[in-house]
Amino acid sequence: MTFFFRENRCPIPLALLGVLVILLFPLGGCATGTLNTELGGTSTAAHYDFQSRLPANDERLFVVLAFSGGGTRAAALSYGVLNALRNEQLVIDNQPTRLLDQVDVISAVSGGSYTAAYYGLFGDRLFEDFEERFLRRNWPRTYGWMLANPYNTARLISPDFNRSDLMAEFLGKQVFDDKTFADLSLGPLPFVIINATDLNNALTFSFIQQQFDFLCSDLSNYPVANAVMASSTVPPAFASMRLRNYPGCETRSKFWVTEALNNRNLLSRKFAVAQGLSRYLDPAQMPYLSLADGGITDNIGVRGSMMSPVAHRGDVQQMAGAFNRRALDSVEKVLVVLVNAQVYSSYPWAASGAEPGTIDTLAASFDAAFNTLTTENISQARREFLAWGESLNLTRSSGKPLVNVYFSTLTFNQVGDPARRAHYNALPTAALTADDVDALIELGGELLRQSEPFQQFLFDMKVLPDAPGDAKTDTPP
Repeated sequence: MTFFFRENRCPIPLALLGVLVILLFPLGGCATGTLNTELGGTSTAAHYDFQSRLPANDERLFVVLAFSGGGTRAAALSYGVLNALRNEQLVIDNQPTRLLDQVDVISAVSGGSYTAAYYGLFGDRLFEDFEERFLRRNWPRTYGWMLANPYNTARLISPDFNRSDLMAEFLGKQVFDDKTFADLSLGPLPFVIINATDLNNALTFSFIQQQFDFLCSDLSNYPVANAVMASSTVPPAFASMRLRNYPGCETRSKFWVTEALNNRNLLSRKFAVAQGLSRYLDPAQMPYLSLADGGITDNIGVRGSMMSPVAHRGDVQQMAGAFNRRALDSVEKVLVVLVNAQVYSSYPWAASGAEPGTIDTLAASFDAAFNTLTTENISQARREFLAWGESLNLTRSSGKPLVNVYFSTLTFNQVGDPARRAHYNALPTAALTADDVDALIELGGELLRQSEPFQQFLFDMKVLPDAPGDAKTDTPP
């Protein structure tokens, strides 16, 4: 999940503030947030989907990163993993390459989406200024001053402009340089999937063109900052963000949705997703979607997006949206790295033996449901990736190497020292100290290096057979 902001006191006397709001109302009272545009002939950019935006790196590797929610804590940990991948060198066909340059997809939620989107837009510039522009900024203080600005207060009176619109506007100018999805994941940079939650239908909503097709909408000119903000809107600090559901287009008609609804396999995930998507079909009954933090449905950003039927035109088993047959035959190694900044904090009332109050009970209940859902989603994602690798091996052409899947999950629970682990589990989602940011960045690389699946992947990359069927005689350290 993402930021929970403390209340900041406004230094302006309340009476004066009221006068200023009244005076500024004509300027700000008609403010509107940025909505998605209708699908049409206005966009010259290629669709923002797997087929258009996967980087042209080595087809024998398929590398997926997933960044969880957790505010600045998650953003810093994810940043540390990207930095470690930048420093990890591979040799492919006698040519040195950074492992970072072999990353194909980054799927991100909430706090992790800030790091993913910044890298997807600016590449290695991430390592030059992201710490200053985002990680080391005191966001509660920044947000407090934004709300204390009388002009912003006047704008927030408008029914078409809320606190999330205000923050998205700020992020666009101060962090993401007002870039849109037409600018994201170009050239050698990985395909970035930003995930929110569709509150209307209790579904993961991924900012990819396949999802926008159901809204008869064009993603290419939508601001990246707005998508990141939608991914990280946690009440009560922020309101939900809205998307327009437009009428009258053919793109919302998908064969796999109709097929899933007709088959009525009530326990299948495809049916559940298709049932939710079918509600988009009547814009008169659902003219707008309300989006909130992506962690509500999937705080790891893989199972709800990367392995979703929406992303692959219904065919997750073959990942039809990501690969053609030639590419499927070429894949030999699939590396999945989940960066999970989930915490297991203790409760003061539990330590003292006191009975929890109403708010404490609600918070503990939410944590229990959230942590259980995240654990189950990680386990299911692992099963689905392994099953995908097995399905590829069943159809592998004769003489082709078998597909190996390496599934690595990085969490604070990997920290061996109890006191150090407790410190990370007690970190807030925002306003981290400089030392905590430094420690999280370092920890990202440390956890990656400790991961056995990751080390096995590196070992297998160095000990490759000269020809299909050749035996490997070495063993990993």
